[in-house]
Amino acid sequence: MKALTKHRELIFHDLKERKDHPTAKMVFESVRGKADKISFATVYNSLEYLVEHKMVNKLNIESDSVRYDAFLEDHSHLLCSDCGKVLDVAPLKLSDQTDLEGLGFQVKHVDVVVSGTCSDCNSL
Repeated sequence: MKALTKHRELIFHDLKERKDHPTAKMVFESVRGKADKISFATVYNSLEYLVEHKMVNKLNIESDSVRYDAFLEDHSHLLCSDCGKVLDVAPLKLSDQTDLEGLGFQVKHVDVVVSGTCSDCNSL
């Protein structure tokens, strides 16, 4: 892998500091004041580069936009259906009785997303 460009490095460090699973637009808003002439296209393409090189995960969850996550350790997500907040939780596992391989399916990755209402929205 070639060295990261200054824009890719800036975007990567921005993601590493966040816990909110941002969209590309959120990352753009965060870094545009920190870099000269950075465009949304540059941010989006840099995020895709980081995903391709397994430095960042892409979350395709029930929301309007793809989210990005720089926390690469095994974990699951809680998705608030009211405000859209995504929270990290310890990895949730499938039941031992779930025999996907018995169905001829080779499992590469399990990503568990639980939808519900977060504590902030519950208190409203």
